[in-house]
Amino acid sequence: MRKIVSLAAIAALFVSVLSGCAAQNGGMREHQGAAIGAGTGAVGGAVVGGLLGGRRGAVAGGLLGALAGGLVGNYHDQQEKNLAETRRAHTEYDAAKGTRLKIEQVRTTPTSAAPGDTVEIQLTYAVLTPREDVMVPVRESREILFNGVKVGEASVDIEREGGTWRSVVPITLPGNARPGNYRVVASVETRGGGKDIEEITFRVHR
Repeated sequence: MRKIVSLAAIAALFVSVLSGCAAQNGGMREHQGAAIGAGTGAVGGAVVGGLLGGRRGAVAGGLLGALAGGLVGNYHDQQEKNLAETRRAHTEYDAAKGTRLKIEQVRTTPTSAAPGDTVEIQLTYAVLTPREDVMVPVRESREILFNGVKVGEASVDIEREGGTWRSVVPITLPGNARPGNYRVVASVETRGGGKDIEEITFRVHR
């Protein structure tokens, strides 16, 4: 698995790469340093990091408005199924049509949080490829909206082999986060393989 840095996405904040990729629960890997420095005043802050096999990765984005002053933590990911298992779960897939991406689940943990809490935005999706030796450049994006206005964004460019993947981006809410419902619009896309979008909400309470 390789990560690709998009230099155009690195806009406001640049820091040294932190070392390490640590195994987490059930094989989930934490890419230390592959996080976003928030409080930049606009979407666009970024941190480069997450060494994996000597290759760099980046999560780019930021928080503002109702979430300004919050923090986006380290990116985690894990392969949950191989290509054969994923194909069995997606019998509608036609290999003759090439690579396809399909979101299986978007969830937030917890679904209701207080200011200062951390909300994990989990994204599970299938990468369906015609052969096992295909590597697919994928862009994962998570947008957070409050009252119809974008207040947060996190995206990562990464190469995936065929299979089912789960990734997590944790958002620590600022102490003054405005109460209400926050909408998360998650998407995965690749050139020639289309784009899939799903939505979910979480609530901030006092």
